Amino acid sequence: MVLKERDIKKHIKDKKFGNIYCFYGSEKFLVKTYTQRLITALMGENPPEFNFHIFDNDSKVDDIAVSSDIMPFMSEYNCVKVEDLNLDKLVKSDYEKLKKIISNTPKTTVIIFTFPTLDISGKNFSAFIKLVDKLGVVVEFPKYDSNALSKQLVSGAYKRGCPLTAVNAGKIVDYCGTDLTMLQNELDKLCAYADGEEITSEMIDLLVHINLETKVYYMANEIIAGNLDKAYKELDILFYQKTDPIAIVSAIAGAYMDLYRARIGAESGVSVATVAKDFNYGNRKFALEKASRTGRRISTSSIRKSIDEIANTDYKLKSTSASDRILLEELIAKLSLIAKEKSYA
Repeated sequence: MVLKERDIKKHIKDKKFGNIYCFYGSEKFLVKTYTQRLITALMGENPPEFNFHIFDNDSKVDDIAVSSDIMPFMSEYNCVKVEDLNLDKLVKSDYEKLKKIISNTPKTTVIIFTFPTLDISGKNFSAFIKLVDKLGVVVEFPKYDSNALSKQLVSGAYKRGCPLTAVNAGKIVDYCGTDLTMLQNELDKLCAYADGEEITSEMIDLLVHINLETKVYYMANEIIAGNLDKAYKELDILFYQKTDPIAIVSAIAGAYMDLYRARIGAESGVSVATVAKDFNYGNRKFALEKASRTGRRISTSSIRKSIDEIANTDYKLKSTSASDRILLEELIAKLSLIAKEKSYA
């Protein structure tokens, strides 16, 4: 059977265990979290070696078969964890063996196939998911959207004894992006600093690491608004942090492409949600929503000219010996003038 996150949470709590599990999906933090929760529910905090067997992508299918047939000793279950097994690279004979293992698992054995780092979606994997669906439990953990992430942070902060408002949780997501592992790390840091007090906006500004995409988004805002001092200050920080200049230009290009897609969608009467779907934004739909607000201060023709200028700077960075710093400073100045629809020739 296929379960969602809320279902597997209850499934584990109720201890109505199956014999075969498969945990996979884009949100690797949740894959790791629920794999460990299931193992702890089955085997306790410290699983005994003779009842707990771990295999990875380099393991042999025959060894998995041997371990799955072991009878549990002084325990209700024999647990086998198979981590990041690349099913699509298995030779046919090994894949057939694996299918037999799954189909003939003893009632006292629980096999957990988990994919905490590997992303696969080939023919073997699709067939594997269907087989586990018939014989056991399949759970896919997709990426959370920004609202779900904010709720997760609010809940996590509350459990740690530190109040966090939805607005400030959203600010953390804006700064860090949607990687749940990074968000949890930042929340741990904030809670340790707050020490039981409310997590404030000032604490977030002081402690939370802002990713490149977010920094450049703020830089683009300042450029369009004509606040060159702030834009150059952001550039100073990026160079101080030794950020690759080509990566900076690439991030600027991404910010302006978000502006352009949001603008063209609006002009065509297409919703942000549809544009996000058409361009495979996934859980980054919030980037287009922000762009649609920022883009109100710049014309469509100026966005097009800006993208041309960004592409030109990217070419110069990769093909000339000119100073990276000077090229980026010139780009910021030109983009500001374009936003004001002034000539810089």
